[in-house]
Amino acid sequence: MSATTQTRTASEQGHEETAVTSSLDVELRDAAIANLKRKRKFAQDTLGFIAVNGVLWLIWLLTDRSMDGSIPWPAWVTAIWGFLLAIDAWRAFGSWPASLNRPITEADIQREMNRTQRT
Repeated sequence: MSATTQTRTASEQGHEETAVTSSLDVELRDAAIANLKRKRKFAQDTLGFIAVNGVLWLIWLLTDRSMDGSIPWPAWVTAIWGFLLAIDAWRAFGSWPASLNRPITEADIQREMNRTQRT
């Protein structure tokens, strides 16, 4: 093999590595942007939760505070919305959703094949 052929091969390999690296960089950048958007949306949703629930509880306090042996009616809104907000917090700051969104690798496939083979 001549020196020119070896140089081209090394050059081509360099371009392939750069393409793979830039592709990975693009994926990482997209994931980072999505995470930042999710965190900002969570912050906005939290402010909305506080504002709306504050108004509902204020209305309840200033008007009919009858409970008829049950919990106050704004508690239902607070509990349900709070549960949904907790799920958003888990998505924004936890690792569970991110691990499910990552691409399936060859190592994952091999691990699953080995696990299936054992059972």
